[in-house]
Amino acid sequence: MKPLRIVITAENVSQRMSGETVLPLYYFRRLRARGVRVWVVCHARCRDELRELFPSDDFHQFSFVEDTWLQALLYWIGCLFPYRIQDLIFGQLVHLLTQLKARAIVKRLINEHAIDLVFEPAPITPKGLSFMYGLGVPVVIGPMCGGLEFPPAFRYMDAPLTRLSISVSRALAQVGNWLIPGKLQADALIVGNDLTATALPRGYRGKVYRVEESGVDLSLCKPIESGALSPGQAVRFVFFARFVDWKGVQFLVEAFKQVAPKTHAVLELIGDGLLFDTTKAQVEALGLEDRVNFHGRLSLEDSIALIRRCHVYVVPSLRECGGNAILEVMAMGLPLIATNWAGPGLFVNSSCGILVEPSSRQGFIDGLAIAMLRLAESPELRRRLGAGSAKRVTENYFDWESKTNRILEIMYETLHNREQGAIAVGDLEHSGT
Repeated sequence: MKPLRIVITAENVSQRMSGETVLPLYYFRRLRARGVRVWVVCHARCRDELRELFPSDDFHQFSFVEDTWLQALLYWIGCLFPYRIQDLIFGQLVHLLTQLKARAIVKRLINEHAIDLVFEPAPITPKGLSFMYGLGVPVVIGPMCGGLEFPPAFRYMDAPLTRLSISVSRALAQVGNWLIPGKLQADALIVGNDLTATALPRGYRGKVYRVEESGVDLSLCKPIESGALSPGQAVRFVFFARFVDWKGVQFLVEAFKQVAPKTHAVLELIGDGLLFDTTKAQVEALGLEDRVNFHGRLSLEDSIALIRRCHVYVVPSLRECGGNAILEVMAMGLPLIATNWAGPGLFVNSSCGILVEPSSRQGFIDGLAIAMLRLAESPELRRRLGAGSAKRVTENYFDWESKTNRILEIMYETLHNREQGAIAVGDLEHSGT
């Protein structure tokens, strides 16, 4: 049987950029290790990094979309607006122009290399438009994650203009998917959770599969071998994320105000962002300067090294779709405290952490504090939940090896379904002549 030939298309393919941009690289490397012939189409901004990452033979598998003056203008205008408006409106417009050019490159590769299937793992938003249709080969999109809102008690965190813009953009996205029917005509749509499945555009025809979009490399993230703390030694809680309102760092600091007087605990904060200076001021106002350490933005290696010296990982995010960092920490064998909402609420369960209900602002803060006190005061609970984390991360296609195997199964099933459909149509046409 000849090797499977696929094209991976994604706007950004990078280890340096944050979030979903690394996903195509994971699939590229692991699919090739399984004997799949893979070509990649992405934006030219990734060219220099990919040239450094791959030797000349592998680098030839990448094709690049060059920017236009219109894309640059839209990006500049988008930077004048709040992040969610920038992402949902201007970001999508720039992405559409890139996809239009990427589609032409994908069609050329299909003709030149007898491609079997097109795979679009990013962007992960379920309502985002895709130009990958009418290509003559099956299209698989995902795993996707998104369509999330703040918990009801925290909807106030989106300004009225932002809420209006989101509503309008989602309505326009449905119209856009009718006009540009990549998602509607895709053979397979992979979603990370039920919330994302309900956010898919109406009228899709492809088979829907469930696979989490986030993943962890178990060969790189190993369980920590840590001994018992000596009497009086501080339990170290760690937060690792951008300092933006929906990541919840402001609620975590307020909760820690209840924990500090009752324990020797320390709070380690890794990251930067819009709320960095505000959070520093909050810590000073609460008198916690000697118990809260700000590390700023660290390299991934330094961040992991610091996390490995901590004892509990805290995820107070209120609108988190997934999160590679959560899975990496679970693979290290750390217990977690997480918001029982969206991604963290799906990743973390009672075997590996404590989930806090975002029922109200004060209720959430109190819940974080109670969870921190429980773990600060119980070495046995930390040990048990840490062992549960290391086990949990090997389930549900959380690790990249099992996830890639599952994606490959979906690809072969999609090809089989397309072939059977073609045979069925051929038989029907023959019987009618």
